[in-house]
Amino acid sequence: MLTATYSIVALKLEQKRARWNITALQQYISNSVRNLKSASGLDLELMLNRLSQFEKYCHQRKMEIFVIPALRKITHEADSLLDELESLSSLSLAMLRSLREKLQEALRQGALKIEEVCTSLEQCCSNFYKRLNKEDELVQIAERVIPSDAWFGIAASFMSYDQKTGRTVVPPVQIEEE
Repeated sequence: MLTATYSIVALKLEQKRARWNITALQQYISNSVRNLKSASGLDLELMLNRLSQFEKYCHQRKMEIFVIPALRKITHEADSLLDELESLSSLSLAMLRSLREKLQEALRQGALKIEEVCTSLEQCCSNFYKRLNKEDELVQIAERVIPSDAWFGIAASFMSYDQKTGRTVVPPVQIEEE
């Protein structure tokens, strides 16, 4: 039971961190979009790079690496939600590719195209939010359908992954023997 609790807490903290990251990125983009006249190609390239980094981060999270494969093996209840997540992920990648092309075109054509790039940047952020919301639903399903013995293996994988990557989600608790 403790391993399931640890795993769920770790997933929820990871989701919270991802949500915080995309919120900060969206605010940065929104502030930059408001100042279109001062936004340069370099600024737009930086925003696009940050969105690309966030996309990579999403695929390196425990949700993607451990929980989604476990859910695929354990239940078909989450299949439609997993399909939606896969679709949103593919959409994000397509949007980022399209944004790179639009950015190059905007740099050649000027301000009118820069507005289009900024709108696309905001749409990309919106897509990431949808994805995180679907993942929140997936955590609820995982919490309900993954058996305790499977959570033990998932928790062990989480801890091993944290050790390899240097990430820590929950600080270790010291247990005193009586």
